[in-house]
Amino acid sequence: MMRRLRDWIAPPLPERSDAPSTIDDIRRQVRLIEVRARRAMRDALAGDYRTAFRGRGLEFAELQPYRPGDDVRAIDWKATARLRAPVVRRYVEEREQTVLLLVDVSGSMGYAASGTSVRERAVEIAGVLGLAAADANDIVGAAAFATDVVLAVPPAKGASHMLRIVRDLLTHAGGGRTELARALRYAGRVMPRRGVIIIISDFIPTHPDHIWDAELAKLSRRHDVVAICVRDARESALEHANGGMIQWGGAERGDILRGDDAAARAQQAALQSERRQILSRLRACGCDAVLVETHDDWLPTVANLFRQRRGRP
Repeated sequence: MMRRLRDWIAPPLPERSDAPSTIDDIRRQVRLIEVRARRAMRDALAGDYRTAFRGRGLEFAELQPYRPGDDVRAIDWKATARLRAPVVRRYVEEREQTVLLLVDVSGSMGYAASGTSVRERAVEIAGVLGLAAADANDIVGAAAFATDVVLAVPPAKGASHMLRIVRDLLTHAGGGRTELARALRYAGRVMPRRGVIIIISDFIPTHPDHIWDAELAKLSRRHDVVAICVRDARESALEHANGGMIQWGGAERGDILRGDDAAARAQQAALQSERRQILSRLRACGCDAVLVETHDDWLPTVANLFRQRRGRP
């Protein structure tokens, strides 16, 4: 157990200047995410999470009298002989499994053309899905990453634990360059048994060596991996950019893209193509992937992804 906890230790965080200024602000944001999660579980996510992510197997529950239509393979013949009446074995799904929320907090995640930033939306998604997992009796842990893993919360049960994760993600120090491959290796190290890993990032490549495909494919072979790509719509809609230009990649990359002439149209087409390529790249690694935008209601998109997973072995 001590080794498992040591594996989850991350470097101490520096202070962030853009964190919520008061405890009341933090509590308010946590409460909003909790309310959003409760509504989601009542409506769009009702049953979808449980059917999308099955437990580790079946656990014997009880013996029940045989009824016409029951599967004859479920008959317990020894108990039938003892009780002198046919009985069947009933099973329930062994629900408990470990879920890791892997959340990108790098510099580019701070982008916001207006309103909610990419990072704030990512925390909201992590909070809602984490609370859905807690409600399904799963064990939830979290790790925030940039150049390296900068925040790690060991897995535990319960909504209160998940709300602590939300609070920690809201008050973390963001910034730095994305090193997704390191985060994926970390996830493989702290998840020795098969579980669910949900990666929430903008997946913006920040340098030529930003190659994570092999690590993600390796992780997907061992775990059930879902990738949620979060972007601001303005990052590929240059004709609507303020002042005719946009800083794509934010503090992390800082590419200045013009948004006013033929070059802007070419840049916009390239960025939209990049979005499609990211999804194809993620899926080629063996994980489910979806893209959501900060100004849209992301919940139906993610719930639909979960519904598509129904019936899979």
